[in-house]
Amino acid sequence: MTRVAGMLLVAAMTLAAWTPLLGRRVLWALPVIALVAGALAVRRFPARLAMAATLVWPPAALMAGGAPAGWLWPGAWDTLVLALADGARELPLLVPGERAGDLGTRSIWLLATGMIYLGAGAMAAPGPSARLRSGAAFALLTAPWALAAAIRQTDESAWPGAVLLLAGLLWFAPRRAAVPVLALGTAAAVLATAAGQALGPRSQWLNVDDMVGREPQFQTLNTTQSYGPINDRRTGATMLEITSPRPALWRMQVLERYGWRGWEVGGGVLRPTLPEPAAEPVDIEVRVRNLRDSQVVSPGRIRSVEASGRVDVMPGEARRVIPQPRQDALYRVKADMVRVDPAALRAAPPPTDPALGAYTNLWYRWGGERMAGRVGEYGAAPDMTPGVERFVERVPTMGQVIDMARGLAAGARTQYEVVERVERFLTEGGRFRYSTDVRQSIGFPILEFLVNDRTGYCQHFAGAAALLLRLAGVPTRVVAGFATGKAEDGVYRVRDTDAHAWIEVYFEGHGWVPFDPTPAADAEVAAEVDPLSPPAPAGGGATAAAPAVALGLAAAGVIFLALRRRTRRDRAHDGELLERLAVRAGGRVTPATTLSDLRHQLARIGPHVAAVAADAERARYAPGPAPPRSRARVARALLADVGAPRALLLLAGAAVARPADAPGDGRRGQGRPEGGG
Repeated sequence: MTRVAGMLLVAAMTLAAWTPLLGRRVLWALPVIALVAGALAVRRFPARLAMAATLVWPPAALMAGGAPAGWLWPGAWDTLVLALADGARELPLLVPGERAGDLGTRSIWLLATGMIYLGAGAMAAPGPSARLRSGAAFALLTAPWALAAAIRQTDESAWPGAVLLLAGLLWFAPRRAAVPVLALGTAAAVLATAAGQALGPRSQWLNVDDMVGREPQFQTLNTTQSYGPINDRRTGATMLEITSPRPALWRMQVLERYGWRGWEVGGGVLRPTLPEPAAEPVDIEVRVRNLRDSQVVSPGRIRSVEASGRVDVMPGEARRVIPQPRQDALYRVKADMVRVDPAALRAAPPPTDPALGAYTNLWYRWGGERMAGRVGEYGAAPDMTPGVERFVERVPTMGQVIDMARGLAAGARTQYEVVERVERFLTEGGRFRYSTDVRQSIGFPILEFLVNDRTGYCQHFAGAAALLLRLAGVPTRVVAGFATGKAEDGVYRVRDTDAHAWIEVYFEGHGWVPFDPTPAADAEVAAEVDPLSPPAPAGGGATAAAPAVALGLAAAGVIFLALRRRTRRDRAHDGELLERLAVRAGGRVTPATTLSDLRHQLARIGPHVAAVAADAERARYAPGPAPPRSRARVARALLADVGAPRALLLLAGAAVARPADAPGDGRRGQGRPEGGG
């Protein structure tokens, strides 16, 4: 029974180590642990039982990890492989902190751990005579715990090390010496734990909150994007005090790859590092207050870190300090920060660096299958491998998001214009709502956010913006860290509510430029760090804006009168406004132009105007009376797609332009469709 006791100690230690990283679903490994313990107790593991367990456990582990039952059928195996591949890549990148774990990481951990335990049981159960086999079995049992210890890199290593020592003594002890070995081993473990706690650890040695799933106070920023409910309490407590010559978004880690569930650290897949000609050196000083995190914050790409401890390089252009900085600890960071004004970005040349293709790629997976936007070809259809094409056919929301990205980018002349359209699409018009009260998705959270839910927080908005931009051919990545915080005499007080995610877009001749596509939230973001933030009004406030308001009202009045005059003159030509807008957007309208052709031309302006033409086409051939005409709907669609200034210009140009021939159904002489506009 000593061997059973040793095995159970290792299993308990393993579950305690992984629960804070993946959530309580790791407890689904208990049936396998119980089976192996029983086999060790009777010193037999029948081959048929071992084979049956080996066949049953993989589907059971996938279901326990959250995979839908439909994914177990052969037709969905490519999707399943994609989830497991991304989960395997993500496992070594997990960091401590409250996290439910996603489908891929949970499933691959349950699958691998169960198979490891079954293998160890099959090796050890036949008896103690084979010493080499017994030692190999014990090494297998400790492998899942060793991986967790390597990932977490925390000071909580005293008691697990003591438990591992005791488990090893019990595993290899003769049955006749079980009692003295247990007594001496327990005493040695207690002494080792006490000595290790006194000499090394600087944090709580047993984190009960993590193990029982209690909602803890925010202390650690987990840069892994979960897109699920926020499971910690945030009270506005100060996490960091940063002395900096200018405000910034304080990055901790860059997420360069769009994988199974969303955005994740790219590891070594993407490289080389791209040049940043517009970057300026910035030195900051960070004083730790209530944050308990080993990762370093920085205003840009890190050059060097001065801290009282070892500084390690991490994936995603990140650094961490070991041991973790204590409260009131101080470290200094030298970094390169890109500062560019909007006028310079508007004039930036199209991207040409071949390395940028890695930042328009999606869906890394085994076999190299991918989908990629075409760099600089805004609105073009993305390149897809056959496997990804099958995936898009099976997941309708992916196809809808591709169409959404193409519509937003169609007709754009510059990269900055595409970024502007995407950010406006997410933050204006009430299409999307900011809320931290979201459900836990087991499918495609960003796709669901864009198409169905339309409710989320910074992870959803940043992830959605980056996805749309990559599909549109704009090199983009997601960044996790903290927002600017409150400025007080040159010191930025960063709170727990400032934990944030945003995007960076690469501009040729400049570098990685930050943008914040999340609507107003608790995070305090300085206006000057986002080129698309509206400039603060000059001293006059409303007085300074009065001429612009008056000019806008005058322009609106002229447009209204012109449209009204044309409507009175020829009410039958209700599709005329759409034709004029298509011509203003660079399209060509002839008597043979169909409403379908017109819809594709209007997509250069935006998806909402194109949708008006699509509705007109459906109404043209639908049975029953035509719906009432509404040119106000065209105006609203223009506002949603391009904003008020450009909408006024387009409507003004359409109002005075020469009428075009009517679009029909593809035959010259066909009368104008009813119900258009």
